[in-house]
Amino acid sequence: MKKIFQLTKRNLLLFLRSKQVVFATLFSSFILVVLYFLFIANLFAQGFNQASGLNLSSKQLNALIYIQMIMGLIVINSVSLSTGMFSLMAKDIESHKTEAFLLTKVKTYQLMISYLLSAILLSFIINFLVLIVSVIIIGGTTSFWMSAGTFFAIVGVTFIAAIIGCAIMMLVTSIARSSTAIGVISGFVGTILGFLCGIYMPFVNLGKGATYVGSFLPFTHITIWLKQIALGDAFNQFGIQKEAASAMQYWFSADNIGLCGANIPLWGMILLSVAFALICFAVSIFLTNRLLNKSKHKKKRLK
Repeated sequence: MKKIFQLTKRNLLLFLRSKQVVFATLFSSFILVVLYFLFIANLFAQGFNQASGLNLSSKQLNALIYIQMIMGLIVINSVSLSTGMFSLMAKDIESHKTEAFLLTKVKTYQLMISYLLSAILLSFIINFLVLIVSVIIIGGTTSFWMSAGTFFAIVGVTFIAAIIGCAIMMLVTSIARSSTAIGVISGFVGTILGFLCGIYMPFVNLGKGATYVGSFLPFTHITIWLKQIALGDAFNQFGIQKEAASAMQYWFSADNIGLCGANIPLWGMILLSVAFALICFAVSIFLTNRLLNKSKHKKKRLK
């Protein structure tokens, strides 16, 4: 455990010393927040009152739109924020530092756990700060203040999202093994997730095909979970009845979609998502261990 802690500390310190990587990581989150509040919000607002049959005030409508969008932002960040840390992992592989670590008493699984923990802590802490700032902005502009129970529930789901996102990105890093490729893949994945998870546009506008494809992504179900928690609090505070709330959840892509049309409960999809993350982590250890063993055999042959 002590070795894992020391390696995790080393990874975090290296990340913080790289001002360019830190700036790029924080700047990407800031850009997403600005895009959400200035542009993407209009996609959800257009014709909402007519479609829902409700006559909400502008502040109430904005509160609902901003809340559900921030929940989507948290999910995208759970993937994109870990890019800097996994770029470090890729650089360690490229420069053969991982092999140097394994010449000591450090085991492959300990090294991999340290990268994963570093990425999870980084993703969770920044997402936590984004959540706090977002709650303050939404409260100040719409007069809707999230309850303490809802806030801490979202914090807990944010941590689970960080674990799943980082485990999947670790598998991607173990396959790509290139810091440049990780940056490109992260940008591409962030865009794809925004659409397929019902974040940039509601599923009602994307069609069944996109919904079925999105149902295979763990991030879709994490997004739905977060939206249900946050919107449920807002519905209660605004006094919205169950039937109307159900229609609004559908509009905001907060209804459970199961798996490719199969009616699997949300908790079942969350368990499957966590299991998938564990598989990704196990495969990452296997691939990295095989890579390092091949490198050792090559060096022995050269000798």
